[in-house]
Amino acid sequence: MHHHDEVKESETIDMLIAVMDGGVDRDVARRVLRKFDGDVEKAASAMIEGDRGEETQSSLWTSSSQMEISQPRPLIPPRPNSPINIDLTGDDNDEFSRALRASLETASNEGPKFGPSERPPDANWAMVPSNQNKAAADDQYFQSLDRAIQASIEQADTGDEYQPLPIDQQWRKEGWYEANPFIPLCSMHPYRPLILRPTKSTMVYAALIIQALFYIPQVRERIANWRPDLPEGATEIEPPTNGPELIMWKLVETFTNMDLAQLVDLDAEAVLEVFKPEPWSNPAQPPGELSYRFFEKVASILDKVFAYEFNHAGQAKQRVMQFQYGNSNFDSEPGELLQDASIVRVEALGPSDTNDLVARLSAQLSNQKDDVKQRQVIFEPSEVLAFDLARTGTVVGERKPFKYPKHIYLDQFLKEHVELAESKRGQQRELHAEIQKLVSHKKSLTHFNDKDTLKDLRSSIYYYESVADANDDHERAGIIRTTTDRLKSILAQVEKELEDIDLNIAKMRDQAATLLECPELQRARYDLRVVLVHDGLYGRKHLYSYVQEKGAWWRIEDASVTQVSENNVLEDSVGLHLGAGPYLLLYSRALAEGAEPLDLQWPPPIKINVENHNRVLFEQLQCSQMEGGTHQDEENVLTYPQEDRMDIVS
Repeated sequence: MHHHDEVKESETIDMLIAVMDGGVDRDVARRVLRKFDGDVEKAASAMIEGDRGEETQSSLWTSSSQMEISQPRPLIPPRPNSPINIDLTGDDNDEFSRALRASLETASNEGPKFGPSERPPDANWAMVPSNQNKAAADDQYFQSLDRAIQASIEQADTGDEYQPLPIDQQWRKEGWYEANPFIPLCSMHPYRPLILRPTKSTMVYAALIIQALFYIPQVRERIANWRPDLPEGATEIEPPTNGPELIMWKLVETFTNMDLAQLVDLDAEAVLEVFKPEPWSNPAQPPGELSYRFFEKVASILDKVFAYEFNHAGQAKQRVMQFQYGNSNFDSEPGELLQDASIVRVEALGPSDTNDLVARLSAQLSNQKDDVKQRQVIFEPSEVLAFDLARTGTVVGERKPFKYPKHIYLDQFLKEHVELAESKRGQQRELHAEIQKLVSHKKSLTHFNDKDTLKDLRSSIYYYESVADANDDHERAGIIRTTTDRLKSILAQVEKELEDIDLNIAKMRDQAATLLECPELQRARYDLRVVLVHDGLYGRKHLYSYVQEKGAWWRIEDASVTQVSENNVLEDSVGLHLGAGPYLLLYSRALAEGAEPLDLQWPPPIKINVENHNRVLFEQLQCSQMEGGTHQDEENVLTYPQEDRMDIVS
């Protein structure tokens, strides 16, 4: 193997080990990679399924002789912090299975125990034939194994656990209170985003969605203005105890803290508890799928609450989270039902020339139908637009990042503009057809019978100019000159025609790309607010978000907050070769300059609590600084007096 190949193979092995989260050694990764002739994707998939590169390895899942149909064995969930699925359900004759059984049963005892073994006898190892029912032993073994693995999942130190920040790192903006001691702490608005962190890593995806909603101005303002119904005879707001009002109250608590608290991070458990999201407990489960369902659930609850508020106030209903769509022939066929949706699923894998949000959205809403009356269009748009970027297709050739714009204009997908938009799309199709003709003509000029005609033409010119010899024959010399000139003239004509073709193709492509960018179709602008990203691996540190706050973009990953450029947000290619990457985009209707309220009217009881918590934090920070910051970990975590503690604050 050449040195270059060895270096490339070594780099690929390092990547495979990273994919497996360090769960395999280099020899195993090398064997599997070579087994699949250097195909990284196939090697990674095989390793995730348990392949370790042994040529004689047999599958315990597919060998029917090793499975007892009359005694179905329980499925054992994979360990959540590892992408490797290890099959432990093999036949009792397997030496590894027997060793593991003995190890688990020994480990389940509280300490060393002397005397006869209580482990069920194994007929294969007995000095005399065992009279114990083998099936019963199998059943007991797998039940014990299942309990042991479940316990190890719950108790194992995976390195992905929630780590509270020390007190000296919990101040959201250092020096503000010292510089402004007479300004109420809750009235200061820190610039850095506050992080919403769950203690359970299986809830990270859900916390990212709740956190994302805060950075959508329309949602944040409506939640700030929400108030629970006052009980009869009551004059002050009381925290609700159940139903949708309890959910909204928890959201208001969370958002008030995210706006005003001086903490770096908040515990998300209280707000997530009322929504009851599914846990992300399986490495093979895409977080995008869970996020899709959870966002639908949250959006449905919010829209119902907002609709009740509009009705209660005597106002016309405004769609905040859910838009209404249907076929464009709805007016002529009233039997056609309109539907509500809060999130649009867009396939993020496919041809590179249409690998962008607007092109995919246009193709999906058209439903591949030529009849304009059968197009799916939006009848009533919402304030918020969410796009789930699914990756269920296959890619032929080079993988390219999915593109999404910082602004999207919804006009071309609205019912009132369907005819104009379809007319523009018709022009686009005509231009693309002309482009295809030019491309075919260009190919006919440059290739014939799979040969490069330009290369052959230049070779002929070189021959007549530099190789052909007239041998002092004036007539032959004239023929050579004439032939050379003709060939050069032909080459110049072909090159000029190719240049014109390229210019026309570029011009048509630009024209097609901008046909829908007319003033009539650029009135309903939506701005990108949040991007959620998965790098392809499993754990709390493998999901992160980009959020926009006060004109700046921030990357939030677990306990880390970093300011980034807009280009970082729009060009992030992480997870590309693992079938991952950006998986949820949140847009909302563009606001006029200065239209976003700076001081939201949060409920006074919650606002007062936040101010008190800020003071407690500041006092603890001062104590920590005076004592030299020598606290132990258990003493170095922020706490609040029990009588003044909010569940939402960590």
